[in-house]
Amino acid sequence: MSELRTSLLREKFVIEEIEDSEDGRRTLPITAMSNRIALSLISEDGTDNETFIVRTHNMHSCARLSAAITREFYERGSIVNRANPISWKTIWGNVIKGYEKNWNPEIWGAIYHKGRIIFDSGEHHPFLDIIEQCDAHNDQAYSQSVEFAEEAFEKAGKKVHINYDSNVALVVSCKEDEAKCGIIIRTPDGATTFNYTARPNDNSDAQIHAHTTLTVAAAFLEATQLAFKVGMLNRKQQYRLIEKYSDEDKQHGKAKNRLGNLNRAINNYENQFHVNYRPDRPTFQQMVNKAEDFATQALKPLIKQMIDEGALDDTDWIV
Repeated sequence: MSELRTSLLREKFVIEEIEDSEDGRRTLPITAMSNRIALSLISEDGTDNETFIVRTHNMHSCARLSAAITREFYERGSIVNRANPISWKTIWGNVIKGYEKNWNPEIWGAIYHKGRIIFDSGEHHPFLDIIEQCDAHNDQAYSQSVEFAEEAFEKAGKKVHINYDSNVALVVSCKEDEAKCGIIIRTPDGATTFNYTARPNDNSDAQIHAHTTLTVAAAFLEATQLAFKVGMLNRKQQYRLIEKYSDEDKQHGKAKNRLGNLNRAINNYENQFHVNYRPDRPTFQQMVNKAEDFATQALKPLIKQMIDEGALDDTDWIV
């Protein structure tokens, strides 16, 4: 396996049209948001060299879809030159099956090769396609893609200004004898930042693979998100704000089960490899507890309103 280096960007584009007026007034702001990973894949002998751009609605799906693509390439060779085209629909279905498919109606994903979209599912903003075209047509100078996009709009007769904001959520470096991963996640009470290094374990036959590294990173990203969701729903259930057998009640149970499964998957990874964390590995239960504290404060206005409206008995509540 050739060394793989990549990162996940959380991106936000705000596109404003500039009217033909003396003050250059900007109107009609449009917002496009996405998570993006660029995969530069090179075979062991250097024969196959393919680059894919992965964009999705959330971070963990982006990492998980990137893992699936990476595995296809390193285990089965070239993806774009296959006699029998790859079934992107099947791969995407495996990525989002279960909790994601059932409880995230906004989920979407898109894959690009040389600026051309080769697969998409769900609804993503078409401006993202323009950015990828600009990137591909200008030697993949992604840092300048916004400028190129503004020029493209102007040539088409429309002047726009594009505000671009991004932050790195994941950095991955993987080679045959070592995998490194850095994760930076924004939470309501601040950022959670940690990194880990994994090396082969003498007591296990498991080998370092790029797709496994990305899959474990996806587990951390998803578990962090789910811990917040579980904490919020825990507190709502405690305050009797969730109706039994409702969709929210069902989601609560599924979210807790999913969080447990992700935690076990990470534990299994740690049993197969020498894994060192800096600082210590985040504890998902602690994240759940913090989310419960956040929910207590966030729900106070709703509880007060329900008491004022007589929907709740104020003698039952101390918040």
